[in-house]
Amino acid sequence: MLNLKFNKMKKLFINITLLITLGFFFYGCDSPAPTELVIDPNTITEDQVDVEIITKDTRDEFYSNGFDSTGVAHRLHKFGSVIVVTGTKISDRRTTIKFSLAIAAFFDRSKPVHNTRGDVVGFRTILPGVVKFNGIKAKIRQLKIKYKNGNVKVDTTLGSMYVVFSGRSNSVDPFGYNFQSRINFQLIPVAGAATSFPIPTPGEITGKVIFNGHRADKSLKAILEWNKSNGQKIEIVLGAVLKGSKVSFPLYSLKTRDDGRLVVPSQLLNTIPFERFDKIIFTFIRRLEFDNGSGSNRLKVLSQSIHTIIIDIP
Repeated sequence: MLNLKFNKMKKLFINITLLITLGFFFYGCDSPAPTELVIDPNTITEDQVDVEIITKDTRDEFYSNGFDSTGVAHRLHKFGSVIVVTGTKISDRRTTIKFSLAIAAFFDRSKPVHNTRGDVVGFRTILPGVVKFNGIKAKIRQLKIKYKNGNVKVDTTLGSMYVVFSGRSNSVDPFGYNFQSRINFQLIPVAGAATSFPIPTPGEITGKVIFNGHRADKSLKAILEWNKSNGQKIEIVLGAVLKGSKVSFPLYSLKTRDDGRLVVPSQLLNTIPFERFDKIIFTFIRRLEFDNGSGSNRLKVLSQSIHTIIIDIP
């Protein structure tokens, strides 16, 4: 799990540690756990939706990540390089904060990092030159991951990556995510010619959550609404926040048509161990995704509009 913290973000009304997640959190426990999530095959919904379990064990904090701010809930280290540009807003019952984020990470596939079982948990990174987003020079930040060696929790640094970031009331960089437009990426290498290309951006997404039913009789369900688009699909990540903490877990990924409405059935909501969580998170993600090249030259580009809504469990 990449862990990038901006101390100035603490000044925001919602104190959210910014976790840039390129996802190294599927190397947790392989054995079934008492709190392991499962999907009831009889779960019925009136919508066409693909449901995927993300967190295997809700007691293992290595599944915790920054999906609510980055929209990335799956590992991407199989690629040679990764570029993620995101325009995010996070809402709770009191306020909404907005920020823009762009990162680029270049991996040296000849330098893998293994755990004691021999699994590849990441690759060392390289800094090929200067990176700019919309003409703004990216800062160099450490790329850190967490993983397990047996029962031992390990933190390590893979190297460095490029980051630009700005918030609504606290701009670190003069960078803004331009919705339904494009962001220009530029790499000026130490040696050789510069390369640049535009990254298209989707329209801004704005979500709404309405609850019906009750937890007591397991009839609780959520009606999700958002401004629909011409895109084929969106992803909605259903997550939760541990009681008395800011640790969040992505639990399920729901992929459905970008038609503006989805009913999350009670059968799915009631698999959440509510005794451990006090908030539910719905992260609406409208994403453009590009994949180019192969092997060590394989490039993954994600361009995303995100709206995360944090709600006290009804």
